[in-house]
Amino acid sequence: MWSHYSTNTIAIKILRDRNPVYLFDLIIETHYVERRKPDRAKFYDNSRGKIGKHRLCNRLSNLDNLPGWFDRDLNDHAIRILLKEYLDFNFTKTI
Repeated sequence: MWSHYSTNTIAIKILRDRNPVYLFDLIIETHYVERRKPDRAKFYDNSRGKIGKHRLCNRLSNLDNLPGWFDRDLNDHAIRILLKEYLDFNFTKTI
């Protein structure tokens, strides 16, 4: 769960800031948006082998169902809340 959270946070911030340009270009190459759901970006895995699956742009397939983040200017706090609700971080302990 933590790896999904950290990867998604970095990717959303790169897409928001368009910086670093090299990573932004790599992520943009693997995304598409459907007309029916313009607020949801979908990402595909363009790796050709086992090693390519570890690249940042190929680890974003779990962002496909996250609504309301694409093409919006979210601050860091809003990104944190959105991802914690999406990934169902449950901090309450039952004894």
